[in-house]
Amino acid sequence: MWAGILTSLPLMMGVISFSVICGASASGIGLSFAQAWGLSWIVFAGSSQIVFTQLMGSGAAGWVVVLTGWVVNLRFLMYSATLAPHFRNTPRLARWFGAYLLVDQSFATTLERILEGRSERENVWFYAGISLALWVSWQAGSIAGILLGSFIPASWSMDFLVALNFIALLIPLLGNPLAPMARVAAAIGALVALAPALPFKLNLLVAALAGAGVATLLEKLWKPATSGPPS
Repeated sequence: MWAGILTSLPLMMGVISFSVICGASASGIGLSFAQAWGLSWIVFAGSSQIVFTQLMGSGAAGWVVVLTGWVVNLRFLMYSATLAPHFRNTPRLARWFGAYLLVDQSFATTLERILEGRSERENVWFYAGISLALWVSWQAGSIAGILLGSFIPASWSMDFLVALNFIALLIPLLGNPLAPMARVAAAIGALVALAPALPFKLNLLVAALAGAGVATLLEKLWKPATSGPPS
């Protein structure tokens, strides 16, 4: 658990910056402190929170807001499916709580340790440490954004921090023993994500599915020629 907390420290700069943006955006569309903070701890997903505030601010219908946020968060379905086989012996209640805490950073770092061959018990406690630490830092950043967001100049264009946050997660994963396949999958995913915009912001989901599909195919072709660890 302590290892998870330590791993979260270098990630907190990006997480807190992202949460400040989300908090400021929620406050900027006229939500009260309770509403804006409630959005932060109930949803706990930066990209969908940004989508929520953008759509609510533009006067979109409630069902459109909910559906779009759900689509944006569909990547967590794949994250959960990837981690589930490695948490089979963990109590159900703990797995439900872990599902709530699941974010991109906790998924990427925990998957990296799973690929190293760590035990389930060690992975569970690592996941608990990094997830709880990131949750606390996210809520702290959200509160700061809600209270101080109006003082951040628009000319700072802090939105670029969101992209940097995801790049910082991707690079370490490309160094695992299956790196050649991971690089190809990442390239395919990037090309699909940058393709012409799809309805309901489906580019991210389609890109993730394309990258995962290519990685699965390459793994089947690669295995006969390598003795690397299974994914």
